[in-house]
Amino acid sequence: MEPMGLRAVTLDFGGTLAEGEIDWDEYHMAIHSLLRGRGFSLPLRRVKSSISAALERLRRVRESNRELTLEEVYAYALKRMDIPPTDELLEEIHSLFRRHFRSTPYPCVEEVVRRLSHRYRLAVISNTMSDTPRHVLRSLGLDGYFDVILCSRDLGIRKPDPRIFHHVLEQMGVKPEEAVHVGDSLEADVEGALKAGMRAIWVRGSQPQSWSGPTIKTICELPEMLETLGNPLGREQI
Repeated sequence: MEPMGLRAVTLDFGGTLAEGEIDWDEYHMAIHSLLRGRGFSLPLRRVKSSISAALERLRRVRESNRELTLEEVYAYALKRMDIPPTDELLEEIHSLFRRHFRSTPYPCVEEVVRRLSHRYRLAVISNTMSDTPRHVLRSLGLDGYFDVILCSRDLGIRKPDPRIFHHVLEQMGVKPEEAVHVGDSLEADVEGALKAGMRAIWVRGSQPQSWSGPTIKTICELPEMLETLGNPLGREQI
């Protein structure tokens, strides 16, 4: 039986569409300054130890492919500091995260997204406790090209759990066999997509691992790779 034509492409964000990093020490010092400005004069070491405990809790939660929101993580840290975790304070902490998170889109991302949008329905599926991917794509003027931009914080589950893929596909009205997921993690992106019944393309970059399936070095090669996976249906046929 011939594979169905591709109708949708879902994309990972970090390591696939953009490179992202944050200086955690700098960010946590900014939180310390924020708290001092709100009248909470705690030693920096207590702030850092409370945040470290919260991040360790996040790590344990993620071992079972569950996710917390950034607000949940830092609410836990604030409680350890005996500071009320108000919505206003947590939003300020999240805003600080967005400012300190440095996200650099890969050079061809804008061209690739616009090109693919003429032939496929597009979505982003990102493992993150923050909503940074939405803000980055909005700042680039690319958010309108995506039917869905989903962060794992939205559902409380992470890739490779098939449910996160199925949730996005249901929102798009697309069957798993009509979609392909593209990402740089063999476990989260490739294995997760295959378990969900989708096709997968691995963005290898400079990683030493190998995979026998469809592989590209960077997102720049994606349009040509998609041509080999199935005859795309035009948007007017979707």
